[in-house]
Amino acid sequence: MIVSERTYRFNYNIWLIILAVSLIFRLPATLLLILFVAYNLFFYKHLKFIKKRLLFIGLIASPFLLDLIFLWNNELLQEGLKHAEKRISMLLLPFFILTQNHRFNTALIVRCYAILTTLILSFCLIRFAVISPELWAKYLNGVDLWEMGYRFASSINMHAPALNLHVAFVVVINFYFLKEGFTKVSKKYQIWRVIIFITSIIILFYVNTRLAILNAFIGILLITFYKKISVTEFKANKKLVLGLALFITLAIAFVKVFPYSIEKFTSVTFNNLDKVGKLDDLENPEKTAYNGLVTRLSIWKSGVELACRNSVLGVGAADGKKELIKYFKETHQNFLFKYEFPVHNQYLDFWIKFGLLGALIAFIYVGLFAYIGFTSKQLLCVFFFILFATSNFVDDFLIRFDGIVFSALWLSIFTKHALDDPQNKLK
Repeated sequence: MIVSERTYRFNYNIWLIILAVSLIFRLPATLLLILFVAYNLFFYKHLKFIKKRLLFIGLIASPFLLDLIFLWNNELLQEGLKHAEKRISMLLLPFFILTQNHRFNTALIVRCYAILTTLILSFCLIRFAVISPELWAKYLNGVDLWEMGYRFASSINMHAPALNLHVAFVVVINFYFLKEGFTKVSKKYQIWRVIIFITSIIILFYVNTRLAILNAFIGILLITFYKKISVTEFKANKKLVLGLALFITLAIAFVKVFPYSIEKFTSVTFNNLDKVGKLDDLENPEKTAYNGLVTRLSIWKSGVELACRNSVLGVGAADGKKELIKYFKETHQNFLFKYEFPVHNQYLDFWIKFGLLGALIAFIYVGLFAYIGFTSKQLLCVFFFILFATSNFVDDFLIRFDGIVFSALWLSIFTKHALDDPQNKLK
């Protein structure tokens, strides 16, 4: 099949947009990923292999390569292969994206991704209100507000922190292009960008996960103040500050409607910190500690102790959670054992599974966003580093499809943009 170069380039940008947007729905995203691989294989003549790009392909694929290197260390080989299969996209995506022999329209890809994701999630939120009116009524009456966001996320088969990881990125992208729109688009388009931005903020606050909201706020600050305000840009930056004020105003309004959020961010989070490693001493840990920082710290304490036992080779990718739960039982931590908590820290998770090399690879992989972002001056890539680095400190997104493909896709796109820039400073 003969396709003109121009058509192929246009189609490839569309492919990347569709793939990025689909990631909030696992089954369609999986099918699209398979079709994307098939598409690249069919047009294999468009691939160009350059030594520098192969190096970055290897770095982005490093967690998957780690699975292969330590495959022998799993109790059951087939279980180890299943975990490697989860991360195979970390090889396929950079391989096909970084070897493309043409430049992408990265700005178009990022902007369309943010707008379409906002619109799709808005539709999903309206649908949720229609099919679950009793939950909306409960929320509006202040009943069981701890569920807020988790039920909505589960209605589209996602975990709330994973969904809000995507939404926080979308909010910051929308703000980034809102900033661009102050001087480059008509007033009509400025209004639409404001509407899209506000809508994405509402979704962010509705899902209501603490770190994602904080990261979105940091991202907006980063975009607002990343360079000094000059006299000629004062008016535009003044409007940016108004955008920041809008974010804060919506946050205050949200708290007024859902006052439990203040409790969630304060007492629920920081209560009982003197009980780290001693959760069973609490009278009712399910009620007083389940969503608190004390539970995470107790898990991490046990995780570090387990990792130190196997610091060189780890316990194997397939056996990490099982060994951690076994350690809870050994150390008589009945609450943690009962609920079989995962480690909830990606760096510690890789240390437990692969030893010190695993922890190093986790830091290298996440740190690539910072390296690419700073060296190529891609502000959204720098924000993705902040978002992904902090999120993986309290969760483990490199064991989940939505975290694996989400990070590998955007890291590949940002790296491709940097390598194609004639002014790039990547060494």
